[in-house]
Amino acid sequence: MITRLQEWAITRFVGSVASNPEVHIENRQEADARLDLIGNLVIVRAGLAGLISGMAVIGLAFFLYEHPAASELSPTAVFIALTLASSLATAFELVFIYRDALQTAARMASILGIPNEDLESVELEHSIPHWLIHAALGAPGFKATMFGIDPLARIGKLGNVIRKLLSKVRVVASATMFKIILRRMWGRLVGRVAVRAYSMVVALPFFILLNMYGTRSMIRDMRSRLVGHDLTPKLVEHAFPEGLEGLSGGLYHEVYDGLNEQIHTARFMHPNQIRFLLMLPSEAPSKTSGTVDEKRRAHRFLLALFCMSGDATPRCRKLIRRLEDDLGSDEVALVRQEIDDAIHDLTPLARAWH
Repeated sequence: MITRLQEWAITRFVGSVASNPEVHIENRQEADARLDLIGNLVIVRAGLAGLISGMAVIGLAFFLYEHPAASELSPTAVFIALTLASSLATAFELVFIYRDALQTAARMASILGIPNEDLESVELEHSIPHWLIHAALGAPGFKATMFGIDPLARIGKLGNVIRKLLSKVRVVASATMFKIILRRMWGRLVGRVAVRAYSMVVALPFFILLNMYGTRSMIRDMRSRLVGHDLTPKLVEHAFPEGLEGLSGGLYHEVYDGLNEQIHTARFMHPNQIRFLLMLPSEAPSKTSGTVDEKRRAHRFLLALFCMSGDATPRCRKLIRRLEDDLGSDEVALVRQEIDDAIHDLTPLARAWH
């Protein structure tokens, strides 16, 4: 089911790339304003979708509970009817939200000037369409081995067995769409059983806000992945003006070893981390530890790259805290703000980092 959903989403995205009306906007302020506008509009549409979906199910609930024509229906029949209506309404609602978000992502990509050949390339698992589909489905990144790095190397044999067992039932256990459907069905049905259809009127604003919050997170992640196409090489140039080929053995070791630790701790690779790995020299890093200054430069870059790689998971907190302790609170605040501004305001990196 997930594979079919991804294929459908990729087809929709590639079609949107070819047909969307947006053009590349070179002026940063104008581009940022346009990105903010279309991003906010998709959030509003998600709320409206929740409103329409909720009102449709509420209408059916009032009919089944209040209309004389439905008075002969048994409680079991009413429960089944509302279950089917809730699941179908929520499924169609979420498909609309994902479709709208992917079309918006295609428009954002055109505004940012990402070449169409990059957007339409679907052969590689780490191509842009796959990155955006994963963002739409709530998947943070890739768990397969890439560049000789296995994100799941530290979970052990038992953990790997458990992961494989869970993957057998991922549609029920881990698929974002189905989890949301179950949550919303549960909230709606429990309320109806308790105090009839009126509870849904009270619960409706919550589900509308839930739609809008989830869509906002999705759009922010998509924007980070799209902006990363141009921002990642600029970040590398800003952090390492000598170029990756000119890095000392100690600095290269600290950066590569630190990125490995990030990936192993998070247990996935974010697209912006993959972009950086694609830029690294082919030769393996040395085992030489860096100097104090080189470690600080590496930690600053790794923190910046981490800020571009989605929300921190609980597993990563200790790792990030070590980076922050080394850099100091003032420097951490500056780096985080610079990356946030670069992604969400398209502000160029200007402060010298060394």
